[in-house]
Amino acid sequence: MFKKVLVPTDFSSYAHKMQECLADIPGIEEVVLLNVVDGGNPMNLERKGWSYDSLIDEAETRLAEQADHLAHLGEKGPSVRPLLKVIVEPMSGADGVDMKRLQPRSGLGLVEGGSVGEAIVKAAMEENASLICMGAQGKGLVEGMLLGSVSTEVLRQGQTDLLIIRHMILDGGKDAGLEKFCRDIFSKVMLTSDFSEAATETVSKAKDLMGVREILLVHVIARELDFDEAAKRLNLLREELTGPGRKITVHILEGHPAEEILALAKKQDVSLIMMGSQGKSWSRQIRVGSTTFDVARQAKSPVMVIRPKKN
Repeated sequence: MFKKVLVPTDFSSYAHKMQECLADIPGIEEVVLLNVVDGGNPMNLERKGWSYDSLIDEAETRLAEQADHLAHLGEKGPSVRPLLKVIVEPMSGADGVDMKRLQPRSGLGLVEGGSVGEAIVKAAMEENASLICMGAQGKGLVEGMLLGSVSTEVLRQGQTDLLIIRHMILDGGKDAGLEKFCRDIFSKVMLTSDFSEAATETVSKAKDLMGVREILLVHVIARELDFDEAAKRLNLLREELTGPGRKITVHILEGHPAEEILALAKKQDVSLIMMGSQGKSWSRQIRVGSTTFDVARQAKSPVMVIRPKKN
């Protein structure tokens, strides 16, 4: 289902381990390995003694090395294609700094202004990627900060399905079971639903995931009076998701949605939390709802956010 995956990299060790994970995730056929060079402020480059050419040369070399490494991780791994984007925003300072505008060339895409997160979102749409897969943190990993600024921006602004993998898992390496985790990332899925139109797309995607052995269907109610109706609708979804060798359980929780979802995910040690980007009150101006955002920001498990189907 997620055949073409866009994978942003900042060349950190965290990103490197996340890429190794991709070779073991079932169903991926093509990986577009993306690096974004932020050259949006030429004066900053000048102060540090850098130039567009030096930044691009370094990025191209490291991107090619990572792409080659990823392509040779397994005999039947996905094909890998490196992609380099450069944010350009020419400006002249009072001190006379006036760098020449970078010219397009083969294998190099220019992005007119904006942030790294915005460039990732745009690249995913241009590539028609079915999934963006990224770590929760990059070079600026801060202890206690569970979702970095770039990941947050992609979560908030993206229109492509998104898989966020936590740094606690990646930091462990293969000795801590990373290889098995990656292979089994879809094995025990918590699927949340508020019975909205957006949640319907999540159920549809869950049916087609490869390697699913168990699904926890979860709905959070605001009051006990809603229990019977929730049970009825979850049981209908259970019938829809039933398949050979697949265990499905129904869980009706009461309380604050994000808190209840996170608590159950931890208790059940799920391999993945899967949820729609918006709930019942969603609008096209708001790309991610508060419950999804809170879960993605705080979860210790990987989180897959499914976007509404495009009309």
